[in-house]
Amino acid sequence: MAAAIMVAENSTFENEVMGQAQPVLVYFWATWCQSCKLMSPQMEKLATENADRFKTVKVEIGTNPELAEKYNIMSTPTILLFLPNETAPKEVQVGFASKDWVNETITALLKK
Repeated sequence: MAAAIMVAENSTFENEVMGQAQPVLVYFWATWCQSCKLMSPQMEKLATENADRFKTVKVEIGTNPELAEKYNIMSTPTILLFLPNETAPKEVQVGFASKDWVNETITALLKK
């Protein structure tokens, strides 16, 4: 089975995130981040359960500092939510976010 979360790098971010037909949740994380270690399994489960509703992409800030700088990522974990065909994030969550929060937030944004 393929991974539910796509891995984006500096060179692939535009193709993986921008101009998609469905919402894209971007999960910025770091290998040294304790909260990320707790959150990553939830993100995998969330991505698997919602693959038909939104795409999930993760970006490791240590190997992609240009993306972290571009999106002003000052703390990990950070989640950005891009709506279809938009190039700026519609929602930003800094710090640990529960699977329920992500589901509720995406559902509310898509109803607008």
